[in-house]
Amino acid sequence: MTEPAKNAIRTITAEIQPTKTGFVRTLIPEIDEALAAGYTLKSIWERIRTQRSDLTYSQFCLYLRRVRNKTPRTAAASGRKTDAELSSRRPDGFDPLANIRRLEASRPGFHYRGTQDLEILVHGRKKDDNKQSR
Repeated sequence: MTEPAKNAIRTITAEIQPTKTGFVRTLIPEIDEALAAGYTLKSIWERIRTQRSDLTYSQFCLYLRRVRNKTPRTAAASGRKTDAELSSRRPDGFDPLANIRRLEASRPGFHYRGTQDLEILVHGRKKDDNKQSR
């Protein structure tokens, strides 16, 4: 790409977004920092309202929810870790179903697991397959 084209793209991205969703999307990192610092969404919206007076609080919350729920195109572009990076941090013996197996083993009461023949359980005898029925 030529240098004038790169500069044009930089100036477009530096401007205020024409859509409300785009405006909120560009502010996501700053909104997250402010929330982590202890500010409320309402106080953040009050500061943003000076830039976009047509953005109501309910719209702000709606657009923020939509932008956060939308999956990013690529994990690298959004700054999130990929599944391969997350799985590489897990220990080798990691079992995601360990909690369920532990709770299943310690459930009180009778739980039929279907390991025995129904004839033995109900009638106390095993069905003989070699005999002919009359």
